[in-house]
Amino acid sequence: MSGNRLYLSFATVAFLTGIAVDTWLGTADHWIHDAAVVYQAREAWPHIAIVALDDGVPMQVGRRQALPLVARAAEFLVQAGAKGVFLDVRLSKEQETVMPYARCLESTGVVQWSKPQCINTDLDQCLLTSSSAGIAPLKMNQATLARFLIAPYLRGQNDLPDFLLYGLDATLNDQPHVAADRLVARDSAVKRWMDLSPDHAVVRLASMADPLKTVQALRSLPEDERCDDRHPCRRIRFSQPRFRIHFKDPQIIAPLSLLASCDAHAALQAASKLQDKVVILQMTEPAEASDLVVTPMTTAWSGPQQPTPGAQFLADAVETLLLQDHPRPPATIVKWILFAGITIVCILIGMHLSMAWLWGILPLVAGWMVVLCFIIPKIQLWPVSAAVAVYLTGAIQVTGLNLLIGLREGRLIRRYMPRQVHDLLITPTGSQRFRNRSHQVVVLMSDLANYTTVTGLLEDPAAVLMLMNDYLQETSLVLQEKYQGWLESYVGDMVCYYWPVWEGNQPRTYHNALLGAVELAQLQRRFFATVPERYGDHLSPSTLASLAKIIDAGTGLATGTAIMGDLGPHQGVRKFGILGDPLNLAARLESLTRHFKSHILIHETLVEPAAELGLRHRRLGRIQVKGRIRPVTVYALGTADDRRFQADQTGRWESWLAELEQGQAPKGRCPDIYERDRSTLLGWWKRGLLREGIWRLDEK
Repeated sequence: MSGNRLYLSFATVAFLTGIAVDTWLGTADHWIHDAAVVYQAREAWPHIAIVALDDGVPMQVGRRQALPLVARAAEFLVQAGAKGVFLDVRLSKEQETVMPYARCLESTGVVQWSKPQCINTDLDQCLLTSSSAGIAPLKMNQATLARFLIAPYLRGQNDLPDFLLYGLDATLNDQPHVAADRLVARDSAVKRWMDLSPDHAVVRLASMADPLKTVQALRSLPEDERCDDRHPCRRIRFSQPRFRIHFKDPQIIAPLSLLASCDAHAALQAASKLQDKVVILQMTEPAEASDLVVTPMTTAWSGPQQPTPGAQFLADAVETLLLQDHPRPPATIVKWILFAGITIVCILIGMHLSMAWLWGILPLVAGWMVVLCFIIPKIQLWPVSAAVAVYLTGAIQVTGLNLLIGLREGRLIRRYMPRQVHDLLITPTGSQRFRNRSHQVVVLMSDLANYTTVTGLLEDPAAVLMLMNDYLQETSLVLQEKYQGWLESYVGDMVCYYWPVWEGNQPRTYHNALLGAVELAQLQRRFFATVPERYGDHLSPSTLASLAKIIDAGTGLATGTAIMGDLGPHQGVRKFGILGDPLNLAARLESLTRHFKSHILIHETLVEPAAELGLRHRRLGRIQVKGRIRPVTVYALGTADDRRFQADQTGRWESWLAELEQGQAPKGRCPDIYERDRSTLLGWWKRGLLREGIWRLDEK
């Protein structure tokens, strides 16, 4: 799969994840949405007012005994121009008729009672008869009854006649009195929704306040929900809970005692302040615990942490319906565009920036979504969790891809980068002391002799590659695995390793380099000896015969100061490597193995460490290689079991070499085993390359 198609699939998965979370896990955002709703709390009730029980009603007046006060207040309200009255209390139609009922309240606080009458019987006993108010505690005129609603009666009371509460006039009024007051919710104990059922008090009161607006508001909206699996519902915009009786506030909570005053003029004057409003009558005080509802004002972290009185809950619901300012989510197309935008941002960041940027943007996305809930009026239910899920899904996918790529790159790096360099440059524990600094190093350089001829014999580049890979596998791997050599490079048939020298490890470093060179030479000879057997199925007999005659290798070891660090252009491909004189000297020493009968050449610095290891050496002379000003004493290196390094042979060679270095033709006989070495030095001598005891070479 191409990169673009892969990222497109990532974007699709992230987008669909957002839609799924928004559809099925939208409740996860309630804690944010509640805080936003509290932040944009309702500040006025233009259509609703509340009348509540207050301290002006003496404590000796029980709730049942106060029903005539409610009826009196309702009549004054309707007379003053109130559009409707709702009694927010659940009553029984069966009332105690023989107890006293409060008719009205004097300004002094004295209660005018409607008391039962005492009739003397023949037995000289008092027979109590119903008080006039007790016969119908909520008796009201027909005009008031036409605009009067009440909460559902207690269980089993609906079928009883209305005149038990309202008097015989109620039988002449066809207006239904009961409006449902149920609280609805969606998988939560917190009440955030209003019931839009036609029988509910919210709809009934809204219809009283403004029938046309109510019809318009009840049109089905995309944000409408289904509460308790059956009731149509919509979010409510709440006001701050209020527990104080007041007339001046834009959210009026009027005292029942004033509206039920025995002074009709004072009561009517007070009722006139509620003109053109729908009034909710509650038979409790605003802060009474029996009529409190848990809303976002109770649970939101930014709210007052107080429950909402039931009458205020109803008032907020009616105002929300009429003003159509309910908290709502953005349109579906807007959410889709939002999800698509977040997806694109996430994928682009993942493609072009670092993982720190990718994951650093996540809290910004979440924070911006939260901010949207607070700053945009009405549209407050932004899909915060869904948006975060979109970004998180995209980020996880991109991160997973980067991890896979990183694992692959890690394998490639370990395959194509020396382990020591990998540890130095990549791993957190890698030492930084070598980077771009000068250090003492031991450099080993080994090259195939007659490589050009070998490639000509093989002809096929694939055959050359097969030969070189087998050769390097069988020979140079030991330098990495056993002797901890740092690979500098493979260039064609040439391989270059080095060993950094730092304080405390010089003897071990020199020993590793010397022993590695000796074993490398042994492995090279073993490989060359098995070439005919290895490639008998791939090469012709004549090619194998020619190859076996010419293939050989030499190794040069040199020490000195080199710079270790990054090589390459700043904006291009770079490598870690070394530069310095030891590389040039090792290359020159390796090339000298073509002129001497020795596979390993070193210079004087490595003679003592070689002797410590029991290795043998043979001096070849003081040589100034091409491209270098300072001469070095070059030695052939070998093992004790090699005839070329036996004491009697090397002694005779040293005598012969000493005579030649004096500028005279040696009189002594050079051992036959060094025939190539003798021929090389005599050739140089005849060319005049020996000056002042130093062989000054003019060619590699």
